[in-house]
Amino acid sequence: MRITLRQLAVFEAVAREGSIVKASEELGLSPSAASMSLKELETHLGISLFARARRRLTLTDRGRTMLEMARAVLVQVADMEALSMPEELRGRLRIGAAAPVGNYVLPRLCADFMRHHPQVRIDLKILPSQDVLEGVRKMALDIGFVGSPVNSSYLDARPWLRDALVICAAPDSPLARRGTVHLTDLAQEGWVLEKTLSSERISFTVEALKYISSLNILLETDSVEAVKRAVAHGAGLACLSRLSVEEEIGRGELAALDVPELRFTRVFSMVSRRDTQQTHAFQAFQDFAARTIGQDGPARAEEEEPLV
Repeated sequence: MRITLRQLAVFEAVAREGSIVKASEELGLSPSAASMSLKELETHLGISLFARARRRLTLTDRGRTMLEMARAVLVQVADMEALSMPEELRGRLRIGAAAPVGNYVLPRLCADFMRHHPQVRIDLKILPSQDVLEGVRKMALDIGFVGSPVNSSYLDARPWLRDALVICAAPDSPLARRGTVHLTDLAQEGWVLEKTLSSERISFTVEALKYISSLNILLETDSVEAVKRAVAHGAGLACLSRLSVEEEIGRGELAALDVPELRFTRVFSMVSRRDTQQTHAFQAFQDFAARTIGQDGPARAEEEEPLV
């Protein structure tokens, strides 16, 4: 018996999902067929690829070694299949992104890319930055976009897009009619903020507490859209990514306050696994994202002071 591509695909999906049921759903197989393929592969190799405990499958040491080789084979096969249509790029991309980029930059970027490459399918997940990094590290994601520092020997991070934090108020707020407003001037104001997993919330809290002793938080939510609507209706102030509020500020639905203490930019990075062979679809998307955003994305924040 020889190792089959189905066995490798099942093995890779189970390693990524930690579950035969989830892997079978992704591959369009029945759980019993997926389980049989995995068992046949382990029998043929004469090793256990997974440790099984409480319905959760965890890779063994040999399984981790095998996974690297299996993924390399699957990438090469995907590229070989693409040769049947040499003028068209094909494949599937799994992208993870922090909310500002995932909600307000990537939808348009992905749509433009797919217009150029209609045979490429994209799975876009909006996740906290740390979950994106973990997904790329575990190869559950092909590419990630994060605004937090990347400190991992497994990951390659390329600076991609500049963004700034913006204090927003309702357009009819007295603060909106003032010029420069310092953070100390906002000590008594109420705040509408994202919950603590947000990198914007963390960055703002760190900076704000350098100047004021506490924040009067009136409303917390997981939804950036809910924050914007609450602020527009006068519920309080918010600190959000400029990427997420540019349209509302342009339409006059929100007012951006000039706060000197927040005149810095942060850099969103494009992150990939450093030691993994990538598909042609990945390489094309990475080049497209770098070229497209390089033309008109970072320039919006160039006048800001650098983040230190």
